[in-house]
Amino acid sequence: MKKINILFILVLFLFSSILVAQTINVNGIRDFTITESTVVTVNGNSGVQFPFEIIGTGGFKARFIVDSDVNATISQGTITEIIILSDISGPVTSLSPLKIMDQSVYVTGDTVLAGIASMDDLNLGDLVTVAGSINEADNSMQLSRLELMPTLDEWSLRGFARNITATDFTIGGLALNINAVVPLNCTDGFVENTFVSIDADPDAAYISNNNGLLSTLTGIECEPPDIEIIPGNDSIPIVVEGFVSEIIDLSTIRINDFIVSFDSNTEFDNGEFEHLDVGTKVEIQGLINTDTQLITATTIRFLHIRVRAELPLNPVDVTINQSLSLFDQEFLITPQTRDEDDILSSGIISPIQVEVRGFIDSQGQIFLQRVRERGSADYNDVSLRGELTAVSMPQLAINNVNIDSTSSQFIIDENPVDMATFFAQLEVGMQVEISEATYDDMSNELSVGIIELIEAEIEDDPDAAGILEKSGQPHLKEIIGTGGVGIGTIFGTEIIFNNGFE
Repeated sequence: MKKINILFILVLFLFSSILVAQTINVNGIRDFTITESTVVTVNGNSGVQFPFEIIGTGGFKARFIVDSDVNATISQGTITEIIILSDISGPVTSLSPLKIMDQSVYVTGDTVLAGIASMDDLNLGDLVTVAGSINEADNSMQLSRLELMPTLDEWSLRGFARNITATDFTIGGLALNINAVVPLNCTDGFVENTFVSIDADPDAAYISNNNGLLSTLTGIECEPPDIEIIPGNDSIPIVVEGFVSEIIDLSTIRINDFIVSFDSNTEFDNGEFEHLDVGTKVEIQGLINTDTQLITATTIRFLHIRVRAELPLNPVDVTINQSLSLFDQEFLITPQTRDEDDILSSGIISPIQVEVRGFIDSQGQIFLQRVRERGSADYNDVSLRGELTAVSMPQLAINNVNIDSTSSQFIIDENPVDMATFFAQLEVGMQVEISEATYDDMSNELSVGIIELIEAEIEDDPDAAGILEKSGQPHLKEIIGTGGVGIGTIFGTEIIFNNGFE
């Protein structure tokens, strides 16, 4: 986890300095300008001064509107309105597994920690404020930020309301007494699966992990899980970060309330079409038709390096409800891990072949998204797809798993090439796959097989041409310069001053 010490230094200039503008970076590749005219909302308070010292530490989720100077890829422009979102403010109710207000959450090496040096410093009952991405299925969260708070005058939670009765409802694992509170802004009514933001007074009687009922609710407000789109007669640039909620068909997915279409012209970064799955975290870049609310994606960017493998699994390699040991590496379970064959929940009694899918964080930790049984164990039919971590012909490594390619076949752009040509194109950080390989579990080495260069691009970069090419499609309205919208994670800020020496 990224470690942040909460110490903010006020810098006093000896010479006159005026804040001209501030740049915020969203999702690592988008740099927007904030000026004194930007309307800022933090914790529900609108019109506040942008807290650049705090926001610059990173990890905050932000919903924003970009002015008409937005570029085609919604990677630059002036933000006219920005809302800083906190998803949970309340007590830690379980440490293992980690739960906050009975919501299952998890941290990665990319999670910004504030007020604590490591997760070992977190205690049961601690008050925290967190932000991240919410999984529609169960309201579990991958955290982008966790901040220890000395006190909280109010608890809050965002999520999908379910099991609604006249007196109670649930959000994730939390049961709430409606407490005669009237839900606000619920156009379609307070109905099942409505996304809401709730407020509550701190509840000393709230008992976690024992079907505890929170009975101090003070507010319920319906809101979009991502961005509110005002119906119109135009198409505007949009960027949306979130989990895939549904695979509708081979050209359509859903992320919360948004239907996203894509085709052969859509670019995929950090993965391919086959890596799209329910629960996969992506960033969608494209155009939204403000009339139909349909997003046409020009780029689908996987927000983590994807890993996919098929190989034998032995009973000793399963740690129930925690992890799998594969390629001498630990593949960690998350609240969102799909385990249809009960491999993680029940273990196995004899060796089997498994297929696993997951992602790697910035510190090299591997997290499981899905595990499936694939028949009898076969050490001569092993595959691995991931990041190239070492290369020295004829040796290479994918996700730190060594490969002896002396007897392998090589493919670039679906065409066979010789070893020298293949290795001449390689660079650490590229996406590579080996299939039909032989695995020696004693040496933890792969050999033979077919090795393919999947993605040569190392640095993510918005697809500058994509949106412009698609703007003429008949099912999209004309782009009329009305700006753009987005929701994403703030990575950092930069302040631009005029020091008066001009």
